Amino acid sequence: MTATIDTPSEEGAAPIGRARVAALLATPPETIDGVVAHLERLQEALECEYGPADGVAAFNRLYLRITRGIRDQLDDDLFADRDFLVRLDVEFARRYLRALHADVTGGSPPRSWGVLFDRRDHPRISPVEYAVVGVNAHVNFDLAPAVVRTCTVLGRSAPGPAERADYRAVNDVFSLHMVRLLDGFDRSSPGEVSMDEQLLGCVADVPVVLARDVAWRQALELWELRSRPMEYENELAALDRRTSLLGRGLLTLGALT
Repeated sequence: MTATIDTPSEEGAAPIGRARVAALLATPPETIDGVVAHLERLQEALECEYGPADGVAAFNRLYLRITRGIRDQLDDDLFADRDFLVRLDVEFARRYLRALHADVTGGSPPRSWGVLFDRRDHPRISPVEYAVVGVNAHVNFDLAPAVVRTCTVLGRSAPGPAERADYRAVNDVFSLHMVRLLDGFDRSSPGEVSMDEQLLGCVADVPVVLARDVAWRQALELWELRSRPMEYENELAALDRRTSLLGRGLLTLGALT
């Protein structure tokens, strides 16, 4: 095993890089501070082992910024139920971290995430496009089941008005940082409207669409199916397929520009 770890990979990152990321992700975070710490260490590992232009590093950079934003607002009046929000943040992050762990250990991540993982080093896809596709996977596929899991862990009878308010507040934070997405990436020449910016204009309202109750309705549907595991998994698989199709379309557009 040691000899294998020291051998460079044909995919551009040494297996030791995958081993380092896998070791980091082996223990899931338990708190928002833990999530932030995981994302910080993960960012360092991804940039060190795969390079700062890596597609997963691009999304993780944005997600770290968003998670810090949510943590910084925990003591404000923005959120109605702090316990729910803390648990939702943890369960939400765990789904992304679990998908990445599956990928780096040779498992099968959800299709939504596989779109990003499989094309993370395409020379014609920019970091901003990768970040947008990561948000697509995380919000469109992960958020609804994260709500269900959160309510289950906390023993809630059902997702109700308080949970819905905080769900929408999380979307507002996502929306804010999506609008600022380009701040962390290089622009084209001054005055030029790049393809990245045009793409961002088309998809930066993904969390806003979700705030109009699309994913909340999905969470309620999944909640009703939780006692029927086969139907629950079938619905989740259908959601995964739809999300992956959107992500694939976005990356194909990026590769062609």
